[in-house]
Amino acid sequence: MSQFIEKYLEISRSKNTQLCVSLDPALPSQRSRAVMPDDDRMVFMKRIITDVAPYCSVIKLNRQYLIGLTADQIRSLNILIHQNNLLSIIDHKLGDIDTSNDAAIFWFKEENFDAFTFSPFSANIDKASLLAQQRNLGIIVLMLLSNPESMLYKVATVNEQPLFLYVAERCRKTQVDGFWIGNADHIDVKDVRKLKEKIGSNILAIAPIYGSEHLIVKSLFYHFEDRAMICVGGPIVYSDGPRLKAQEFKELLNKYKEEILEKKKPQDDK
Repeated sequence: MSQFIEKYLEISRSKNTQLCVSLDPALPSQRSRAVMPDDDRMVFMKRIITDVAPYCSVIKLNRQYLIGLTADQIRSLNILIHQNNLLSIIDHKLGDIDTSNDAAIFWFKEENFDAFTFSPFSANIDKASLLAQQRNLGIIVLMLLSNPESMLYKVATVNEQPLFLYVAERCRKTQVDGFWIGNADHIDVKDVRKLKEKIGSNILAIAPIYGSEHLIVKSLFYHFEDRAMICVGGPIVYSDGPRLKAQEFKELLNKYKEEILEKKKPQDDK
């Protein structure tokens, strides 16, 4: 078991939460809604981290929302994250040639992150996984994204199988730490089952909350149990009370997991 998975299991079990808060600070001039009250990203992010810390196990920071901050500023965020018994993921969606990937992974470590997201577009999952292991960082591979264009990964084939399952096969061989699956109309619970069959269960399975029924979330709990990680962003971060919202989502996810595991019991006993 990798150190990142081990740490996630330790923290999520001790705090009884598999919630990951996606912290994407948008400036008021950036868009019309779901924005910060002012332009001070550091103050905003530090307040959110402190508020949600009792109810989540991971903070995920999207690189696109950190552009303009210095390495020292980002490092200070991660110091605060770790002080609050949380793990930190940089959602960088890295995907370049090996030397460039190595440079980025060096800086992820310098910024004090615990793991990063990786795009399989460049196909060099094997080397990226090795580079991550050398820096003692977790690597999370993007399997299917929520944007409808990512349907390409389901219809395109490699070796007579859908591209996303080919990627999953490569992930299993290289022992990556986790995979990301989106949550949208073109993704269904069958995709989660197929990923479990291809990639195994000794890996973190990560997805965002979407819609009203949360079927993908429930499917992750069914197939991956303690190794599921569920991400919530705007509904917590831009709510009137982030602390209360984080607590509500923690309780909701725990309820889903309890119900799913209860349903599995009769099958396990047979």
